[in-house]
Amino acid sequence: MRPVTLKIDAPDGVQEITLQDEVSIGRTPESSVVIADSGLSRRNTTIFRDGDDVLVVDERSTNGTFLNGEKLDDRPRILHDGDSIRLGSSTTIRIETGESRAATTAVSAPAPEPSQPAEAPAAPTYSAPPPTPAAGSNATTFLLIGAVAFTLLIVAGAGAALLFSRQTSTSGTNANTGLPTPKINTARRIPVRVIDPLGDQNEDDLDDLIASWETAEKEVDASTISDVTVGADDTAESDLNVPASLLADRQKKALEPRDAETGIRPAGLDVPKELFGDGVIKQKAKLREMKKDGYHQPLDFPDLAEKRLNKELIEMPMAAQSYYLDVGGSASDGAFQSFAFPNVHADIVPGSPEMLAIGRLADNFAGHKYDINNPADRKQMRVRLLRMFNPRAKPILLELAEAYYKQFNRPLRVTSLTRSMDYQIGLNATNVNSFKVRDENALPPHTSGCAFDLARKHMTAAEQNFVMKKLAEMENAKKLDALIEYGQNACFHVFIYFDGLAPNM
Repeated sequence: MRPVTLKIDAPDGVQEITLQDEVSIGRTPESSVVIADSGLSRRNTTIFRDGDDVLVVDERSTNGTFLNGEKLDDRPRILHDGDSIRLGSSTTIRIETGESRAATTAVSAPAPEPSQPAEAPAAPTYSAPPPTPAAGSNATTFLLIGAVAFTLLIVAGAGAALLFSRQTSTSGTNANTGLPTPKINTARRIPVRVIDPLGDQNEDDLDDLIASWETAEKEVDASTISDVTVGADDTAESDLNVPASLLADRQKKALEPRDAETGIRPAGLDVPKELFGDGVIKQKAKLREMKKDGYHQPLDFPDLAEKRLNKELIEMPMAAQSYYLDVGGSASDGAFQSFAFPNVHADIVPGSPEMLAIGRLADNFAGHKYDINNPADRKQMRVRLLRMFNPRAKPILLELAEAYYKQFNRPLRVTSLTRSMDYQIGLNATNVNSFKVRDENALPPHTSGCAFDLARKHMTAAEQNFVMKKLAEMENAKKLDALIEYGQNACFHVFIYFDGLAPNM
């Protein structure tokens, strides 16, 4: 059996695996190779042998499997040396079988130079068949043997191709390529899973939602953000009284150039087990508890307004010495709308519950009055509503920010707090790794009010390692759960427990 090597380049490192029988790749122990890539499904892709063939199949994953840039369906595809497989947010697999190198060697090997006789034989002067070559004519003998062998090779190849075509024709045709689907030996256990995958990624499954809803907003433009002025009677929210100039100053300080390497995977990055271990499972458990306890995720901005009026969610000041909120960069200034599944948007009408909630908040937004008929005011209201989260999250975020600031004299960059479902769906419209959520049974983490993201691409390895160590300590103290996110939205995803209690695991 020819050796097959899988060279895997993933967010948590590079590794080589020798393919024996089969390898499944995903983000949980359901797979034989577990990779800390949040874009992977629990069981994402399987690579396996079937006789002399090596095949790949997508296990109905959320974000798909791409072979040489082509998205696979749930039928197996034969792999060749040098093929590239892309999956998850930033995982690639290169296939090495040695077949192309061997073929190249066979084709490109130079033919031996025939020995040249001292004098060329005289050309015949008659039209009869040429005379039989003399026994000593090595060149002519070599050419005749080569011609016969080459002819036999062509005939054999044509016969093999015909046989293969007849065998595969019973297995159907690949819809993507029009080529016959490889014939699978149904006596083996692997093809059973290929035909009926066990992945079954479900867009209503909280586990899968956590891995596919991490979409970044546009970077906030501080020049478009208004000062927040709190009324004299709103002493409980006086910390919201922050000028936009402080936001601009903290943004500049956070993003200033470093002397050391920064990025998604700078040299020296050391990810603790707490940040890619059982985090998805713990978040899933708490989100299910929230749904069971009757939590209603905000479908639209009127719902966010209602949650603020009821103090179910609290607003975080847009900036302080130790952090700033890079949220609301994708907020629009259009008329407020209501949202309902599957994808129904409607302008809210006077007298409706949605308009009453928006109107009450606009009249007294912590002592500030907004005009909902003014596009600029509507945008500022949206930005402020996106600065909210669960009250238990505020001291946790402040603890992280102050520790980071004390160590590096830089503010933490917070890139996401609470989002309404329609706002999240709008962001996902441009995210190739996302899928459509069709009903309200889904609860993406950022609609729970219990999640916030800390950007990290602008940080050095030392900065990221410090934040991860602090997150691991807080996770072990059962204050939160944290995950490291790669790809486009490289961040630390932090999830706090809505009731202050870690899940029973």
